Amino acid sequence: MRNHLSKIIAILSFSFSLNASATEILVPAYFYPSSDPNLSFWDEMTAAASQGVAITAIMNPNSGPSNVINSDYTAAVDTFRAAGGKVIGYVSTQYGARDASAVLADVNAYKNFYQIDGIFLDEMHNIPATLNYYQTLRNDISTIDTNYKVFGNAGTNTLEAYIGAADVLITFENQTGFNSYTPDAWTANYSASHFANLLYNVSSAAEMQSAISLAASRNVGYVYVTNDNGANPWDTLPSYWNAEVAAVSAVPEPNNTALLLVGLSLLGLQVKRRKIRAE
Repeated sequence: MRNHLSKIIAILSFSFSLNASATEILVPAYFYPSSDPNLSFWDEMTAAASQGVAITAIMNPNSGPSNVINSDYTAAVDTFRAAGGKVIGYVSTQYGARDASAVLADVNAYKNFYQIDGIFLDEMHNIPATLNYYQTLRNDISTIDTNYKVFGNAGTNTLEAYIGAADVLITFENQTGFNSYTPDAWTANYSASHFANLLYNVSSAAEMQSAISLAASRNVGYVYVTNDNGANPWDTLPSYWNAEVAAVSAVPEPNNTALLLVGLSLLGLQVKRRKIRAE
């Protein structure tokens, strides 16, 4: 009996360990960490993170890390991370045309200048010819810091092989077409934590809430929606930021009930097999 109880506990523990986190916010934080409290979007992100909201901010001091440390960014990043947020550094790849050594120089600069959690590879191509370029970059970034998570921004559907070139793939970045957008079928074979969607020029909070629900239903683990637009639609937080934080926080965790039933079924099958052997 004690042996059966141990197996029940083990199976239930395994079932609950399969539970993944709900949707997280991925913010292209392409705005300066102003010291003016009325303009500090970093402070607003920090306030949300301190309430337990999962937020990853993409820092971008100057289309990359710049050449020197910026103390304003140091303070903002450190405060945000202390509140529970995560920060990744923006690096351009020019669709595979940028020399890999220049990309890695930017990664090293972020490593030397700031305490961050990963790298955002922008302008990622989605064709076979550049796959090796991005796979090699990912391996080299891991050499720089084994803890860095790599985000790759193709901004659209991409080849399944690219799942090996980044921890997270941005499979949609646009201001239109999200309702009719169809993710590649292969994405259903991976956990939602591998995918992100970024939407801009979304005018109303109601449309934002609908987009977040739709992204979650499409197996997307990171999302960001803003009503910002123009040449740089990522230079402010949306006017409905607080509503977005609430909407993302309301996305339910994956249901453990189904996993529990799987565990119990496995146990039942094992007991049944034991009885058959005994007979």
